[in-house]
Amino acid sequence: MRNLPFQTFLSHFYQTPKGLSLLNDEKLLIERSLDKVFGYYLVQMGMTCEADLTQKCRVSHKVFTDLALPKNVSPEQAQEFVVADLNYLPFKDDSIDAAVMPHTLESVSDPYHLLRQVDKMLVPEGHILITGFNPFGCQIIRQKMGENRQSFNRANLVKESRVVDWLNVLGYEIQKVSFSTLSCATKDVETYQPSRFLLSLEYWMDKVGLDLGNVYCVLAKKKVGSPTPVGLNWRLAPWQTVKKGRVIANSEVHQSRAVDSSNK
Repeated sequence: MRNLPFQTFLSHFYQTPKGLSLLNDEKLLIERSLDKVFGYYLVQMGMTCEADLTQKCRVSHKVFTDLALPKNVSPEQAQEFVVADLNYLPFKDDSIDAAVMPHTLESVSDPYHLLRQVDKMLVPEGHILITGFNPFGCQIIRQKMGENRQSFNRANLVKESRVVDWLNVLGYEIQKVSFSTLSCATKDVETYQPSRFLLSLEYWMDKVGLDLGNVYCVLAKKKVGSPTPVGLNWRLAPWQTVKKGRVIANSEVHQSRAVDSSNK
C-alpha cells in the first residue's frame, strides 16, 4: 500500500464492512455532539468519507478543506471546497464559528500546531469538535495487527486524554467527551443491539474511568478571558505603611517605635 495520508486511506477503508461499522459509530457521536452548536460558518478539515458528517448541524454555511478535491464531489459541494494543506490553513483569524476535525490530528505530523491554527480561526465562544480512534479500542488493536496495520501504525493515533490536555492548555472548556460502544467484531448497524453484558461492562468501566470504545469524540468551546478593570489591581508602594486610615512613611513608624521603647 502506498504511503497515503491517513484521511485518504480512511475514505477507502470506510467503504469496507469493518470500516463502515466504525464510520456509523462516529457519525452518531458527531450528530449528538453538534446538536446544540450554532453559528454562521463551519469548517470541516479533511474528507474521510463521501457522506456529510455535519448534515444535521445547524450552522448556516459549511466549508470543506483537504489536500485534494474528492472524485465524487457534486458541483454544489465543489463551490464550498477549499484545497489546502492541513498544516497551513488559509482562513482568517476570528472568522469560523465551528471547526470539525474527523481524524485530522491523526493525519498531521504536529497535531498541537494544527490546534493552535484552529484556535486563531475560531471566534470567541466558538466550538471545536475532534474525533479519533481510541488506541485501546478492540477493533483498532485488531486493525493495527491485521491487513491495514501499515496505515494504522503510521497514523498519529492520539488518546482522548491528550487531546483534552491540549485543549485545556489553550484555554478551552471541555463540554463533552463521548465514546462509541464496545465492539470487537464487525456489526450491522441497522440491526445491532449491544448485549446486556456489554452495556453493564461499559457502565462499570465508565465509573472507574476506563473507556475502551473504538471511536471517541471531544467537543470544546473557546472561552473568552474577562478583562481586569483598570484601578482594581493596585498595591501600596513598598515604602509605605497603612495606619489608622492614613498613609505614613516608614521613617515615622521607626521614630514612633523608638519613642515608645524609651518611655518603657
